[in-house]
Amino acid sequence: MAADARFSPRHLDGDAVKVIRRLNAHGFTAYLVGGCVRDLWVSVEPKDFDIATEATPRQVKRLFRNSRIIGRRFRLVHVTFRNKVLDVSTFRAQVEASEDPHDPMIRTDNVFGSAGEDARRRDFTMNGLFYDLRAGELIDYVGGLNDLERRVIETIGDPWVRFREDPVRMLRAIKFAGRLDFRLADNVFQAMLDCKDDLRKAAAPRLFEEIVRLLNRGGAHQSARLLYKTGMMDLLLPEVSASLDANLGDGTASPMWGYLRAIDQRVRSGRPVTQVVMLACIFLQLFDDLLYSAETDAGIRDLSLVIERVFRPIATRMHMSRRDAYRLKQILVAQPRLAGLVKIRGRRGAASQLMSREYFNESLDLFRIMAETRGRFADELKAWNERVRG
Repeated sequence: MAADARFSPRHLDGDAVKVIRRLNAHGFTAYLVGGCVRDLWVSVEPKDFDIATEATPRQVKRLFRNSRIIGRRFRLVHVTFRNKVLDVSTFRAQVEASEDPHDPMIRTDNVFGSAGEDARRRDFTMNGLFYDLRAGELIDYVGGLNDLERRVIETIGDPWVRFREDPVRMLRAIKFAGRLDFRLADNVFQAMLDCKDDLRKAAAPRLFEEIVRLLNRGGAHQSARLLYKTGMMDLLLPEVSASLDANLGDGTASPMWGYLRAIDQRVRSGRPVTQVVMLACIFLQLFDDLLYSAETDAGIRDLSLVIERVFRPIATRMHMSRRDAYRLKQILVAQPRLAGLVKIRGRRGAASQLMSREYFNESLDLFRIMAETRGRFADELKAWNERVRG
């Protein structure tokens, strides 16, 4: 079908257009594909522009000196422009799942095919759309446009099969539901409930990557709600899930939900929130009594040891980088100092000393989210804001 104004040249990435045109000029079919097409259709600015082509990875690499082939399970080409990297993938055919009926996970995905086959092997109908730059048309092999109009997330094919092939697809579905404010189709939601234990088979780094993505681009609150509702949070973040269960049991609202809503509001208004602060908003309530209680008598060293003992197993299980884990711990330790509950004795200029730390801005950002969300420490927050303004 013909595309509309959402696909005009001013909305498209210039470098992606150059790559497609060069592939076309050498006789290869090439389309914009997946998330960028989906986002343009729903009037969301795409984060990335991906390209699918009939050219093999080696053929693509020969056309672009600024490129390299990456991946084992899924080989594709990265074409680099300044600080931007474009993914160029070859049309794939659906591969045969494992012969083991108890473990149908796909562990290799390099069988090349046609554009139609490539669309049908993708995860969700809304991600199976192509845009033909030469013809100025959208190509829909899987009914994705209809589902976009309905604002419903549907898998391409049986969701029980698709989620068992790659359990991380369940997290992707939640991410899209939260980010785009879409509804999960009834069978997709039920398949999640039935297949969630398969997440244990997925590689921990992939799971952590998707958890971080759930928090990005304004979908943190809704995504976390779905994680908890489906029971996936109990598998991925059992400590957080147990804390939410405790809140539910005593009829209180978890402060985490307010923190995540605050993140979403900031992101949607164009104000950046770092990855570490987003993660801290997930874990902050685990340390609430320790960090923000006026009765706490823990010193800085004691706080650091307690947080390390609780958080280190979580960071290890999630395969969080050492840098992120260290920085997250530091901004948590700084919270009672920002709240005026723990002071550095025997030293002058404690505020200036804290402000000189590399983690200060993130610490204050987390404190600001907590204080504004919960209506606490207003005087302390005002004082820190005035210090920062100079």
